[in-house]
Amino acid sequence: MKYELRENHGIPAPLLALMAVATGLSVANCYYNQPLLGSMAKDFGVSDFSASMVATLTQIGYVVGLVFVIPLGDLVSRKQLILTNYIISSCALLAIALAPNIYWVWGASLLAGASSVMPQFFIPLVSFHSAPAHKVRNVGIIQSCLLIGILGSRVLSGFLADMCGWRSVYFVACVFMLGCFLMIYKMLPVLPARSRENYAGLMKSLLRLLAKYPYLRIASLRAALAYGSFFALWSCLAFRMKQEPFFASDDIIGALGLCGLAGASTVVFISGYIQKYGARFFSIVGGCVVLAAWFLAFWGNASYVWMIVAILLIDAGMQCIHLSNQTSVVALDASAINRVNTVYMTIYFLGGSAGTFVSGLFWQHYGWAGVVGVGVAFTVASLFVNCFQPRLHKDECSIF
Repeated sequence: MKYELRENHGIPAPLLALMAVATGLSVANCYYNQPLLGSMAKDFGVSDFSASMVATLTQIGYVVGLVFVIPLGDLVSRKQLILTNYIISSCALLAIALAPNIYWVWGASLLAGASSVMPQFFIPLVSFHSAPAHKVRNVGIIQSCLLIGILGSRVLSGFLADMCGWRSVYFVACVFMLGCFLMIYKMLPVLPARSRENYAGLMKSLLRLLAKYPYLRIASLRAALAYGSFFALWSCLAFRMKQEPFFASDDIIGALGLCGLAGASTVVFISGYIQKYGARFFSIVGGCVVLAAWFLAFWGNASYVWMIVAILLIDAGMQCIHLSNQTSVVALDASAINRVNTVYMTIYFLGGSAGTFVSGLFWQHYGWAGVVGVGVAFTVASLFVNCFQPRLHKDECSIF
């Protein structure tokens, strides 16, 4: 059954539920690898840094998809784009499962990341079509499932890898993508393009939007730096947990993702307060929480209890920052909502890629203390960006 959608008229509950589930399953493609990096390094006989490049290249692939695929949502049918991406991601995931060497995994991970951008079609779509009174709530639902997909993917991949080997994770993920393809094909209505510009014009417009809205630059940068800090933890956690005193298996490392699921409740809690207190307030609060998490991760790095508390805090703080900033930037320009979101998410994932790469480098040379240093530096930089909040119209201040 296909549903009809019109601007500000609301989204049927079954369709909202489908997009929420599809969001979680799609974004999971970028995070299955995190508990598996140690096993990949051992299986292919490569260094920890070479294995960490799997996570880095997946994030870079996601950025490529954001820059070159998402803007097409304003030019051609978004439904066709979404379906095409599901087919490509299925093939990429299957390629990882069958990879004969680490280089094959690198290439397929880049493609998997580039084709897993479907949530960035769904978020603007939900914001655009939801009834005004339910916009923030509905975006919060999608964001909650996004977070559940990110964190739940680690739990699932760790469990499957321990039971059946790390390759089984990607076989299962391939089946998930094919299932999403079928459900989206049956339920999502045709969503025509809203722009008359050509592709080159759309790409140039990304830079124009970045120049036009100072707030877009501020919100994107502070969220990106925080995301770099977030990824510094998750990209190196598997390496730390395989050392003494933990010597943890893949399923234990993946199970730590359950701790981060508590961050999903943070999304639900703060979504109703963003318009009241503004994104800058939540960016500062979230940054302070993430900073506290890093100090705990350093001080208690030999204790499961303190590491779990650090994971809880860093996930909760990150969601405060991301949800508030993304919700505010997609309200900047309804006529270019996909492109505004593209600019934000591109900068956001560039921050994650930078955090992954730098933390992997510092882990190789300085161990866990180096990773903590990277996380603290990125977090402090994110907090510093809040000093440059642009002046806003009085009617805009409630959400920005």
